[in-house]
Amino acid sequence: KERCAVIISTSSHNIQLSRELDEFVSATLRNSLERLADDVVSVDVFLQDLNGPKGGIDKQAVIRIHLRGRREVAIETVHENLSAAVRVGAKRAKRAVRRSLRKARRIEKFRISRRLASQPSSLNA
Repeated sequence: KERCAVIISTSSHNIQLSRELDEFVSATLRNSLERLADDVVSVDVFLQDLNGPKGGIDKQAVIRIHLRGRREVAIETVHENLSAAVRVGAKRAKRAVRRSLRKARRIEKFRISRRLASQPSSLNA
């Protein structure tokens, strides 16, 4: 089974970005976006602890997905647990990418049908 070749970059603010955390983020997003990999160019993940050591629901994961055709999808998730924020964000990102691709395909299909309808028919000649 071939793994998807999507480029995933992870950065953090107020959070120690360990190798294990980076691998967890990459694996979670690869698994989530595996079936959509042909349309995904790259993924940027920004992890942040919003209010530092105070605690609470303040772990933020922003996932920005660059798609073919210069389209972009961005998802922001806040949770008390960073891994949960990443997992929930990956699920939401998958749905948002699917929705964006469906919409783009619908628009392209409409453009093609409109273009075909505007061309003169060669059967009447």
